[in-house]
Amino acid sequence: SGAPVDIAERVASEVQKRAYDGIPTHELFSLVRVLLQREYPAAARRYNLRDAIIKLGPAGFEFEKYIAGLLSAYGYDAELPPILEGICVSHEVDISIEKNGRTAMIEAKFRHEPGVFINIKDTMATWMRFLDISEAARVGRAPHFDECWIVTNSRFSHDSIAFGHCKNMVMLSWDHPHERPLPRWIDEVGLYPITILEKVDRETFPAFSAANIMLLQDFVKRSPRELRSLLKLPQNKIDELLEEAKMVLQK
Repeated sequence: SGAPVDIAERVASEVQKRAYDGIPTHELFSLVRVLLQREYPAAARRYNLRDAIIKLGPAGFEFEKYIAGLLSAYGYDAELPPILEGICVSHEVDISIEKNGRTAMIEAKFRHEPGVFINIKDTMATWMRFLDISEAARVGRAPHFDECWIVTNSRFSHDSIAFGHCKNMVMLSWDHPHERPLPRWIDEVGLYPITILEKVDRETFPAFSAANIMLLQDFVKRSPRELRSLLKLPQNKIDELLEEAKMVLQK
């Protein structure tokens, strides 16, 4: 969540004291959130990142666009390609990326419910899509991709991970790989969705969507005057949101 080590240790110690055998996961998460909010509000908001991404929804800033923006921040040339030809059928590829001469196709798997896993059927389908496009690339009917990625805001099943690793796929989820999962990628560059702000509610969010300001970085880099013109919100509301946004972006 980005909290300093001493605060993280205090929160962990307090959680151990209050937790009990069989405590539900949602209750445990809620407890951590409450304790973080008390000790380090900016970290508490980053802890809410998963909910913030879900709140964007497929009807707003589509997940694949968010991931493309995230990878762009890491120096990838990322785009949402048109329909690509396979040797057998055509395919819709969510994202294509290039960096240092290597290319990859990415399947972006968005889930509204965190508990819904990406199963082995999903992973195998993505791999078969990659193989079909690769065959077409060999005869000049499609672009060449060196790698096949799956990125999700949910989790992979064990079989899904086993299959993906067997095929050397790059798999990025909320908790995989353990040493550098999706939240860490986001936290390292501070590319948070605007919905991570508590003050962005149902009434405020449509203004951001209409102005295509869906990332915290895009919000804070604009002047208050420009934001007032784009969002059509009261100046005091904009000032409150800017203050909260700067707190979240504090390291």
